[in-house]
Amino acid sequence: MKRALVPLFTAALLSTVAACATTVQAPTQAPALGSDAKIVAKKNKTGTYAVTLDITNLAPPSRLDAEATAFVVWLVSGDLPAVRAGTLAYDEGDRRGQLEASSPNAAFTVLITLEKDPTPASPSGKGILSAAVAARK
Repeated sequence: MKRALVPLFTAALLSTVAACATTVQAPTQAPALGSDAKIVAKKNKTGTYAVTLDITNLAPPSRLDAEATAFVVWLVSGDLPAVRAGTLAYDEGDRRGQLEASSPNAAFTVLITLEKDPTPASPSGKGILSAAVAARK
């Protein structure tokens, strides 16, 4: 009987944990049309928000802009300057990009730009995604 309850308890626990996360689906913008982004934001025990970004069907940066070498992800909260969350880990074979970051804010905009340099101080390239996220508190 105990063995039968363990899988049920585990499934219930996982569905409760997944329910606490906020998921945003967003299409990319020109020049990266046809790509889809999934953004998941979840509050941590420390009070910050874990942000996971997964983009599928994404062409390489140099195909979208001849001078671009990287996709850079930014988090923008209110009127504050954009904060670089990191460079998208891009797999050209799978045409997929991923990033894990954190934010101290529950509400923010995820911005992805095509950049010549993978570590710019501020967004300077073409934007391919802008999606508002309001995580559950």
